[in-house]
Amino acid sequence: MPDDASPRLSFADAGPLLIAGPLTLDRFVDETPVRESPGGGVLFAARTAEAFGIRPLVLTKVNREPLLFEHAHVDGERRLRLQHPPRSPIAALDIPNGWPEPRTILLCPLIAGDLDVLSFLDRWPGTRVGLLAQGMQRRRLDDGAVRVVGAPSPALLNAAREGVTIFLSQEEVARWSPGALARLASRAERVVVTEGTSGARAVNRDGSESRIEPVEAQPIDTTGAGDVFAAAFILGLRAGLVTAGRLAAAAAACEVETLGPAPLPPLAQIAARAGVVL
Repeated sequence: MPDDASPRLSFADAGPLLIAGPLTLDRFVDETPVRESPGGGVLFAARTAEAFGIRPLVLTKVNREPLLFEHAHVDGERRLRLQHPPRSPIAALDIPNGWPEPRTILLCPLIAGDLDVLSFLDRWPGTRVGLLAQGMQRRRLDDGAVRVVGAPSPALLNAAREGVTIFLSQEEVARWSPGALARLASRAERVVVTEGTSGARAVNRDGSESRIEPVEAQPIDTTGAGDVFAAAFILGLRAGLVTAGRLAAAAAACEVETLGPAPLPPLAQIAARAGVVL
């Protein structure tokens, strides 16, 4: 539904919704006592779908030893360390027989090699896809430290296709060469770059850009905020780009005010915070 149409919104037609990616155990070593919490883009995206009134199909893989991300801050910057990296990627072939064909897909890789993104894109060409691409820009060093690569990875470039909205953070694109972001967007549907408390910006396939203003929040835990933003944006696209951005910013604001992957408020509350009338 476009932004200038009837204000009565429903997002049930975004389903069937398929969310694919690994689950993690997040350990926050800066906190006293050290806190551990389940995590992963799939979990935060599923919470968002629940708030939007959609029951998603979640495809994940659990190893004997879970992916363990250690979160720390050094000189004001977040540092990640990954223990127990995935042994094999999650792929479209892992989908159980009988699952319906998805109308919307959210792909949530967390580290290179954990999700076979192309297998989903090749199986359902033309389907609306949200690619939470942070994992495609990360590399694990021998000591477990996780580093962000300084240019669009080959895997990310191969996944940039029509119908695919790519989500990255400002941290992940900060060292890209001039023009790299626009070139990536020209291959995809758009690239959305989240900028923390400054909101976000969307670079569209045709080269146009738009700002997404933040929604004021009292943050407790920012982990997963980008995943919630991305999921809300993709689901909200059925109401138009402007409304999608507002709902995404409001959903992310709700997320940072909770600890860990807690349930989000109902859609009506998110919409009210976004200034959107249901």
